[in-house]
Amino acid sequence: MKKIFLLLFAVVLCSVAVADNENENTGRALPDQLMLADPFILEHDGWYYIYGTEDADGIVVYRSRDLKKWSSRCGKAKKALAMHKDDVWGERFFWAPEVYKRGDKFIMTYSSDVHICCAESDSPCGPFVQKEQRPYLPDEEGIDASLFFDDDGKAYIFWVRFMRGGNIIWVAEMTPDLMNVKIETARELIDAREGTWERKMGRIAEGPLTFKYKGKYYLTFSCNDYRSKEYAVGFAVADNPMGPYKRYEKNPVLHRHCGYVGTGHHAILRAGRKYFMVYHAHNSHEKIAPRQTLIALIRMRRDRDAGKGAYRIEVSEKIIIPRIEQ
Repeated sequence: MKKIFLLLFAVVLCSVAVADNENENTGRALPDQLMLADPFILEHDGWYYIYGTEDADGIVVYRSRDLKKWSSRCGKAKKALAMHKDDVWGERFFWAPEVYKRGDKFIMTYSSDVHICCAESDSPCGPFVQKEQRPYLPDEEGIDASLFFDDDGKAYIFWVRFMRGGNIIWVAEMTPDLMNVKIETARELIDAREGTWERKMGRIAEGPLTFKYKGKYYLTFSCNDYRSKEYAVGFAVADNPMGPYKRYEKNPVLHRHCGYVGTGHHAILRAGRKYFMVYHAHNSHEKIAPRQTLIALIRMRRDRDAGKGAYRIEVSEKIIIPRIEQ
């Protein structure tokens, strides 16, 4: 009888756990959930800092010890922002920030007025400012700038150029001070392919982010219009940061994940020996904005379809839903 009772008790506990999990993975945002589009996470001195698209006047930042519970805004610029428009070039459309620690400075790349820009600060909370208020490429519109630093210290910029009626991912080398793009080195990398998952809605490849793993370079990117429920993430692999990159044959690796739709424009966080993907999803199946922020553990698995000696990116079904502490 005791064994039967224990078995029934275990079944009840399991049922409760599954129900709670399903309640949180219906694809609908929770009341206290962190709501950022284009999220990026920096780890520094035992804290996680998350940046994203949220405020019309600049870039927000929140911080956490565990990726689950997050502070209210902790920025040191106006309106508790990490970066305020008064301190940089541009008046609107502050999108897609990324932040990197370089020496004793923090460098932020972002989009403003549909141009790629950068600013710097002494603190991950800002204020991020531009000494010379200008975009990277004054004569050319673009979005979604992302820097990659190779083992030899050389820096590269991945970004989106508007051409042929679409959003196309390019790469170029950077000057050592990170203030200028060596545009003469620029190469085209990813153009959304007709007849594939990449062209369900629009000719759009965006949100590039590159990381290195066991000698290979992994370019991760999102395709389709962000308003599409089919917005998704894929990756490609190369032996050199400048490419050429070979797409994983079983892309996308993040698509309608765990009941959410519009899953994309991600970033990769390395925390110790673990890797996480932070990304946004639609507010619900019926509503796009404000987009909700989600985090999932990822694992690198050997897979011949990724190329010789390469790995695939496997996104966990267990999701962290970041909450704002009340």
